[in-house]
Amino acid sequence: MRMTETRLRRLIREQLLVESAMTPEDAKREGFSISIKKRSNYVDIKVNSSQYGGWIGQISSVAMDHSCGGAWSIDSAEVGVKGLGPLLYDLMLDVIHPRPLTSDRVEVSWDARSVWDYYLHDRPDIESIQLDDLKNTLTPADSDNCEQNSSMIWGDDLYGDEGRWPDSSLSKAYRRKGGGTPVLDKLRSLGVIRVFDEE
Repeated sequence: MRMTETRLRRLIREQLLVESAMTPEDAKREGFSISIKKRSNYVDIKVNSSQYGGWIGQISSVAMDHSCGGAWSIDSAEVGVKGLGPLLYDLMLDVIHPRPLTSDRVEVSWDARSVWDYYLHDRPDIESIQLDDLKNTLTPADSDNCEQNSSMIWGDDLYGDEGRWPDSSLSKAYRRKGGGTPVLDKLRSLGVIRVFDEE
């Protein structure tokens, strides 16, 4: 089977992601202090490190109000240290558990898309849940309807055909198979995390 240039680029990005992704043990070793602020419809995670001189990253998500199959959507993400992004996405999966997590519905960076591609293609511990568009293209139910701008944009980029948006990793929501919160639990056991419930 001949490998397409698009598939080769995806495989290279995913391998680089795996090689650079931080673990909870890395977070401890690097002197990270992670704070999680939780509300009923919003979660914000911030990371500081004395070794890096303060703030080094942040990710937040919002509940989608009876749409997108009950998923939470990434609201913002920014990292200043290589490899921190994948750790923050995994942590967010755990913090909002058992609700699934989906990408920003409007705009997704190249690096963020690599994380979603990795979840879809290479993480056997993560399950994907297909979301529909607002026109009910895939199912007659409205409960799985979700804005698909980001998946259509990246779908055009990857496939040159807007009709292929369901193939995009951004058209789905994700959660851990069988439940559990391994990243959150490990970070707690290492003493690098604080959780603040603001309700």
